[in-house]
Amino acid sequence: MPTPEDKAATFLMMCRLAKAVQRLFGPFCEVVIHDFADFEHSIVHLEGNISNRSIGGAATDLLLKRARDGDTDEDLYNYLTSLPGNRLMKSSTIFLRDENGDAYGAFCMNFDISAFAGFRRILGDFIATEDENDVSEMLSDDIHQTVQGIIAETLYEMGDEAPIMTRDGKIDLISRLDTKGVFQVKKSVPILADQLGLSRATVYNYLREAREEKP
Repeated sequence: MPTPEDKAATFLMMCRLAKAVQRLFGPFCEVVIHDFADFEHSIVHLEGNISNRSIGGAATDLLLKRARDGDTDEDLYNYLTSLPGNRLMKSSTIFLRDENGDAYGAFCMNFDISAFAGFRRILGDFIATEDENDVSEMLSDDIHQTVQGIIAETLYEMGDEAPIMTRDGKIDLISRLDTKGVFQVKKSVPILADQLGLSRATVYNYLREAREEKP
């Protein structure tokens, strides 16, 4: 990881760049800088605000999963991000990496394309996303909302027939959530325990079993 001085200098430069990008693209654009040292309060700088987040807000589901998987070698360009009220943004994320290639932060650019939906024929090329990017993201300033959103999404993926009330079903859910990086957030265990009606100790036990079963 970079020295504290090098890290501070990098973030200072990114803050200046964020201001320039947001001023260039105006009120439909926001730029968010994340510090991975604390995923629960990872937002350290914000220019523009179309997602109603604030400094000290949480990392997104996408950043949690990428950091959990160590899948930060490639930056992400032109993917869709959902907002409350059926609003859509086109987003790009550039990971801040140290000399070993390990990500310690992210520079995220978001552009609200909802206002341009009626002009798709004219602006089709501009608002189109790249087909090969199978990426989505949920934006929230509250880590509880982010974790609950990932849980809801995972339950949906498992389907209505998922035996979630059984022990094996709960372990399967926890395994999937672990793959998505949920347990990098300390508060995720009590949130999940409340939703499943389990004790925190049971969630930790199921998590240990899920990890032991993985190849």
